Amino acid sequence: MLYILNMAFRNIWRNRRRSVLAFTSVALSIAGITFFRGFAGGMLQSIVKNSTKNETGHIRITTKKFSEKRQFYPVTENIAQPEEIIAAIKADPEISPQLSLITERVNFGVLLANQGNNKYAAALAGDAEIEKELLLLQNSLQKGGRYLQSERETIIGAKIADALNLKLGDTLKVMTPGADYALHLRKFAVVGIFETGLNLLDDKFFQIPLSDAKKLLRMGGSTQQIIIMLKDYKKASDIAAKIRALLNNGQLAVVSWTEHGEWASMVDKVAVIYNYFYFFIAFLGAFIITNILMMVVLERRKEIGIVKSMGISNFEVLNLFLFEGVILGLIGSLVGLAIGMLFNIYFGVFGLDFSAMLGSFNFPMDQRIYCEISIGSMTNILLMGVIVSALVSVLPSWRASRMNAVDAIKSV
Repeated sequence: MLYILNMAFRNIWRNRRRSVLAFTSVALSIAGITFFRGFAGGMLQSIVKNSTKNETGHIRITTKKFSEKRQFYPVTENIAQPEEIIAAIKADPEISPQLSLITERVNFGVLLANQGNNKYAAALAGDAEIEKELLLLQNSLQKGGRYLQSERETIIGAKIADALNLKLGDTLKVMTPGADYALHLRKFAVVGIFETGLNLLDDKFFQIPLSDAKKLLRMGGSTQQIIIMLKDYKKASDIAAKIRALLNNGQLAVVSWTEHGEWASMVDKVAVIYNYFYFFIAFLGAFIITNILMMVVLERRKEIGIVKSMGISNFEVLNLFLFEGVILGLIGSLVGLAIGMLFNIYFGVFGLDFSAMLGSFNFPMDQRIYCEISIGSMTNILLMGVIVSALVSVLPSWRASRMNAVDAIKSV
């Protein structure tokens, strides 16, 4: 078989222009796939990051009744003794190493009003220091503002501030029904206005300390949600199952981000669609190999007849042309992968700015997308290029192998 491979290498360089055309076509398609896969990976990571850190966490623990009404963020269906649950999870030797952070969180919607202006918004309350590391809102505060330091302070989204004509130092009055079903009022000093560029945050959220939220809502020592962030979000379903088994509480719902509806479903569907798209592009790029091998088979009919008359089998002839196609695909895939990775490295550092397109959409995606660089993806793309090249080489290789030796020699 080694001599067949050597023959294939020699045959490729017999017509260099044709060979260069073939692997250039493959290289361009693989370069495009590599870049778009890196971009898509970065985009999907951005969606997962924002939808989980702002809303669901990688894993969210609530009561089952809260989970049934989760779109309304009820403040009456709360977890009793959340500290014990957090302590049990942190103490588990199998789960604890997987955790990035675990924290209590309370969300509730309110209609805010100021100077005759109204705005629907959502309060996000949690441990200020933990949320500081998770939400990173302190990095987006407008000049003169600061992050939360004590009770009765709030930081608000820039679009909320504009809608309500609020400025630093103003008082934000929040009135909402509590866990006791009665209306309660609490005043907060606006100490910061954040402008993340993410419309979903800037136009909807204001952050207050967890202790303030519990006092306002009359929650006592209970909490609405326990949010868990993992070191690897792809393990969320497995870790959620382990936490359910650990807690063994039929009143609690332990749900991973993949079970939370629209964004998780969209991420899964987009990933599948992109994979089909990548294969289609790879097929178009490699299809020129079929045409070239078809021409080669016709040009080498006499040669095929001669080698067959010397005792080379149909299987060996098939392998000869199949190897030629695979080698062309491999060279093209390697070159294309290198080109695509250069683009990914560049945009992985500097990013692609989509602020003009996303500024007015409530979409959980950063306005600057950084391409993902993954060794696993690179390997898959290389294999895809080689496999597709092999597939498109099968037909001309099969036709060459089925030629009759005598007829092939006479046809020239």
